Amino acid sequence: MCAETTTKAAFALASVVAALVAFLLVIQSPLSATVKFLASVIILSICGLIIATAYGLEGWGGLFLLRSKWGLREIEHLSKHKLWQTVAEIGMVIGYGSFAHFLMGKKEANLKHFLTVYGIGTVLLVTISTFIAPLAIAALLSMLSGGEEFSTAKTRMSQTVEQFEYSRQLFFILLILGGIALLTTVSIVVYGINVGWSIISALLGDHAHLAATAPGGTPIIPGINLPFFEGIAALVVVLVVHEGMHGILAARHRMPIKSAGVAMFGFLPVGAFVDVDEKKLFKEKKESQNSVLVAGVAGNFLASVAFLGVFFIAHLATDPFRISGIYVEKSDGVIPAGAVVQEINGKPVATLLGMKLKPETVYTIKTSHGVFKKKTDSKGSLGITYVRADKKGIEGAIRYAPSFEWIASVLKFLLLAFALNFVIAAMNLVPIPLFDGYHIMRTAIRDKLVQNAIVFIVIAAFLLNLFPWVLR
Repeated sequence: MCAETTTKAAFALASVVAALVAFLLVIQSPLSATVKFLASVIILSICGLIIATAYGLEGWGGLFLLRSKWGLREIEHLSKHKLWQTVAEIGMVIGYGSFAHFLMGKKEANLKHFLTVYGIGTVLLVTISTFIAPLAIAALLSMLSGGEEFSTAKTRMSQTVEQFEYSRQLFFILLILGGIALLTTVSIVVYGINVGWSIISALLGDHAHLAATAPGGTPIIPGINLPFFEGIAALVVVLVVHEGMHGILAARHRMPIKSAGVAMFGFLPVGAFVDVDEKKLFKEKKESQNSVLVAGVAGNFLASVAFLGVFFIAHLATDPFRISGIYVEKSDGVIPAGAVVQEINGKPVATLLGMKLKPETVYTIKTSHGVFKKKTDSKGSLGITYVRADKKGIEGAIRYAPSFEWIASVLKFLLLAFALNFVIAAMNLVPIPLFDGYHIMRTAIRDKLVQNAIVFIVIAAFLLNLFPWVLR
C-alpha cells in the first residue's frame, strides 16, 4: 500500500512538473495571447485530469477539489461574534439596494440597527459603485498583458461603452433599487444586446460594427495575462475571504459544515470552498439562507475597500524608494537593467529623448550604475529598452531603485487584490447557476418559469459578451 501511495505521489509530482514546464514554455513563446490562453487551458486540464484520476478526487475537466477539515474550528470560533451578521446585512444592502429589505425579512424595530445596516450599506453602495467600481475595472484592465488582445482591452472596451453614456441616470436608479446585483446584471444584458445587434448587422453585410465591438469580459489566468505570483496570491486572498465568510455565517446559523478546501485547475488554485450542508441550508428560512449566501460577496466588497486603502498608504509611504529619469527596462548586457541613464556624451539624456543616435557610433553613457561605452548598431540602437520614470507617475512610469524593486510586486498584489475582490463579488451576484446570486434570486422569486426565463436571458447575454473574443 505504501509503495502504491509513493508511486501515485511520484506520478502526480511528475505531472505537475511537466505541466509547469509546458506552461512556462507557452508563456515565453511568440504565440498570440489568445493561442497562449487556449494552450494553457489545455495544459492545466490534462494536469488536473491526471491528478484527479490518480487520487480518485472529485473533478470536472481538469478541475478537482482538495478537501480538509483544517480551519473549521477557527470558523466556528469566529462565528460567535455578532459583528458578522451585521456585515452580511450591510453586504445585502450593497448587493441588492432597496430590495435588501425583502431579502432579509422582517426585523425587530431597532432604530440603531436599521441606521447602521441601511445607513452604512447605502453609503458604501454609492461609494463602491461610483468610485471603487471604475477604479477596480481600470486597475484590472491596466494590468492585463500577454499581447495586444489583452493589453488593449481597456481602450477598446472604453470606446465601445461610450455609446451608453446617456443611460447613467437610469443605471443610478437601478443601483438604488437593486444594488450592484441589478446594475451588473442589466449591464451584462444591455451589452449582450449590443453584441447581438452587431452580429446581426455583420450577417446583413455590415462588419464594421462587430469589428469595433470589444468583448464585454476578459478571461484571466495568472502568468498568461496577469502577473503570475501576484495574481495567484490575490486570487487566494479573494477566495479565502469569500468562502471564509460563507463558513462563518453558516456556523452562526448553526448549519453543519462538512469540510473546507481548495479547488484546483491543474497546478493553479482557482477556488476555495466551505462545504455547507446544502440540504440543511435550503431548508432554512430564506432570511437565513440569504444571510449565508450573501456573506461571501459582503466580505469581498469590504476587502476591496480595505485593500484600496492599504494600496494608497503603501504607495505614498514608498515614495522615497522610487526614482526619476530614463530607466533601463531590458538590456543586452553592457548597460545593466535597472540603471538610470543620466548623460550621453556629456549631455543630459532628457535633451536626447526622441532623437535618433548615429549608427555604428561609440557613445559614453553615464548612469546610476557607472559610466559605460556602448556602440550603436546599424540602426542607431543602444540595445536597451527604456521608459521615462517619474516618482509621482505623472510624467512617466513608476519605477523603484534596483534594491527596492520587490516593492513593485507588493503593490501589484495589493492592486490586484483590490480589483479582483470587487470584480468577483459583483459577478457572484449575477443570477447564473453556481453563482450566489442565482440562489438568492430563487429565494426572492418563487415562480419557476420566471426563474428559468431570467437565467436563460442572463446566460445568453453573458455568452454574447464573450463572443467578440472568438473573432480576435
